[in-house]
Amino acid sequence: MILVPFIPPLPDETTLSWTGRLAQKHANIGCADFLRMLVLSQKHVMETTIFCVDRLAKLTGVPRDRIAACGIQRFGERALHHRGQYFGTSFASRKFTTYCPRCLLADSLPESPSQGLRVGRVAWSFRSVQVCPEHRIKLVRRANTSFTDQFQDMNLVAPKNSELEAEADSAVTKNTSAMQQYTQRRFAGFLESPWLDSQQIDLGLKACEMLGACLLFGAHGEFDKLSADEMTEAGDVGFEVVSKGQQGIGEALDQIAAKSFEVKLSGGPQAAFGRLYQWLQFNRSKKPRGPIQEAVRDHILGTMHIPAGTKLFGEIVEERRRHSVYSLAKYSGLDARTLNRALVRTGVLLHEDEDEVDPLVSFPAEVGEKLATRINQSLPIIKLPGYLNCNRTQAEMMVKQGLISQIAPQAHKIGGVLTNVATEDLDDFLIKFRSGGKPVSFPSPGMTNVIAASEIARQTVTDIVRMVIDRKLSKLEVLDADLKFRSVLVDPAEVRSVADMELAKLGLTAHEVAEILGIFPSGLRHLRTNFDREGKPFIAASEAKNSRGTIYHRYKIEAVKMFQQNYATLTVLAAEAGVSSKTMARRLSQCGVYPIIDRQLLNAAMYHRPEISKCHVL
Repeated sequence: MILVPFIPPLPDETTLSWTGRLAQKHANIGCADFLRMLVLSQKHVMETTIFCVDRLAKLTGVPRDRIAACGIQRFGERALHHRGQYFGTSFASRKFTTYCPRCLLADSLPESPSQGLRVGRVAWSFRSVQVCPEHRIKLVRRANTSFTDQFQDMNLVAPKNSELEAEADSAVTKNTSAMQQYTQRRFAGFLESPWLDSQQIDLGLKACEMLGACLLFGAHGEFDKLSADEMTEAGDVGFEVVSKGQQGIGEALDQIAAKSFEVKLSGGPQAAFGRLYQWLQFNRSKKPRGPIQEAVRDHILGTMHIPAGTKLFGEIVEERRRHSVYSLAKYSGLDARTLNRALVRTGVLLHEDEDEVDPLVSFPAEVGEKLATRINQSLPIIKLPGYLNCNRTQAEMMVKQGLISQIAPQAHKIGGVLTNVATEDLDDFLIKFRSGGKPVSFPSPGMTNVIAASEIARQTVTDIVRMVIDRKLSKLEVLDADLKFRSVLVDPAEVRSVADMELAKLGLTAHEVAEILGIFPSGLRHLRTNFDREGKPFIAASEAKNSRGTIYHRYKIEAVKMFQQNYATLTVLAAEAGVSSKTMARRLSQCGVYPIIDRQLLNAAMYHRPEISKCHVL
């Protein structure tokens, strides 16, 4: 038998409110009596159990899923669910009476959808819903005064209309919070924030409140003393943060820690994150905290020096992710100031003072430990000859030229551990130095080690080493690796040839240019170092420097041709005019045109052609 007329539940109406209207319309009796008549307990209706849904569906003809959507069902001992969303019991506590006085007054009108009967709304049960979205006033929320109040029969728990009118008149006008809007959209089936949507709604919103409270009031504030309005404000700030996902949470945690350390200049994660840390670390009730716990844990391990074996948020830290200068000093046995200097100079620590250790700064543990190991397993330059099997001058030059790197590139010349060279770098250098050679038991004819080849080819050892490493030599042999530096064999003739070719790429020699211009080779120095009227050298040169610091000057053919266009010797000018050199010299002198440089320095009188053209002597 189905009750008539057909009376479905209104949108967001509670199961108990609906059955109360059924009682009035079908039997003109109270809800409790009506439920006894239907063999339904108020508890079953309040929790909208499966039995309740089936029973009411058979009696009213309303679909089961529509009836189920009217209630907040129990899920286990400590959880509830509504419209497919799960949450803890405190998120929809039955210890409070909540209503909007204007909604109840509107219900009382005969033309209302409920035809003059009060309607309880499911949304009023949720902790994050504090404002009536329709009337924009704060909901009335007070602690229950009796056992029966938990059923939230608005005819019993709310006052009579005259008192509702007074409450409505004095109600505070407010906009709905971001958390409340999210709550209503989430229960309506809309998904919009991946990080929040992936967890229980109550856990996500609690994370919003905790993050927001830390940002607004500082991580060490008394959160339990915050008013409901302050906590709502905090929740909205936190909601904006978590809406950006992991990146937004990370940025917020950085801000919280920075603000904390402005007051307290040292300390671990508890000093940085205060109440947020305590809420996650000292969870005696074992209540789930949701993904915020892992997000904060990852942030702490990724930004602070937490030793392996530390119990953080219920889990043991298996591997240290970051070090401070002091923790790395303890780990490695090195002086903290030396480590700090090394970390700054090698770029591990950016924008830090190398002479002052900041205890709050941390860096990747793997990078720091690798640097510390390099320092501990390093040699001073004075010991490199024995390790490499070369002499001290050669070792020092290879370091100076950057073929072998020191621990800290900017190490002072006065010495110290940071001027050392890591043994792994020395081994890598030898591997690279030998890698292109053909293994032999004895040197082939003409082949010799780099040190001997340097004397024969008149090239520095470091320049030859660079040729070997850059694969510019076609003839390369290697003896037994135990000989280390002396195991690499080269052909001195090829070394000299390659060196000449490299210089030739830069341009002509002074002798070659002097022959073209008809002057002394030494005269090129005067043309290169003296300047024309525009302040430029008479002829430009390129510089090449070998490892000893010897400078070679080379001249591009284009520069030589340009010089010939602008300048000419007296002999050339006389030939062009068809007169003797003596006659041409006299004509130029009469016109006030003189050589650009003393002819004794060049072995020729060199004139500026543009000046000559004004005299019409050609």
